[in-house]
Amino acid sequence: MTCAAVPTSWATSIVSTSPTAGSVLSISPTAVTIKANADLLDGANEITVSDSKGIRVDDGSIQIQGSVLMVGVKPLTTSGLYTVAYTLMAIDQPPMTGTFTFLYNAPAEMALPTPSPSDEEVLTNSPNRITDLFVIGLMIFAFIMLIFLSRYAKQTLKAPARPRKVKKSSSTSKKFLK
Repeated sequence: MTCAAVPTSWATSIVSTSPTAGSVLSISPTAVTIKANADLLDGANEITVSDSKGIRVDDGSIQIQGSVLMVGVKPLTTSGLYTVAYTLMAIDQPPMTGTFTFLYNAPAEMALPTPSPSDEEVLTNSPNRITDLFVIGLMIFAFIMLIFLSRYAKQTLKAPARPRKVKKSSSTSKKFLK
């Protein structure tokens, strides 16, 4: 029985990864991809992503598109070293297994300041006292004018009408007697 060794030139190898092996990320990746040098078999490849505690953070949705193997990743919330484990199977080639890591630095939680009114805002937004007094004065003046006009109208309208005297106009014309 002979055992034929597969030459390394024929073996499946990785062309690229995303995120790049050993990279430091500040934005959580939505997927991890591995591109091989040969088309991959459907259903025979595996890829998992786990955090530093060994908890899987991938969503299990493995997709193969030619030579690209991809898995979705849940949103990462904690900083740490993440490990990608994979098994690649190409046509007529032995499986290739391996791992690579990337570091994720979660952005610091940003606490938004809650707005609180300052003394300047309170003074700026409060009404001006002089304007208040002016408006109150106008209202009092308008009320007094209303009373005055109503009494004047009452006297004027209830007073008996005076008969008009018809003036006899003297005619400048001379009457001619015949």
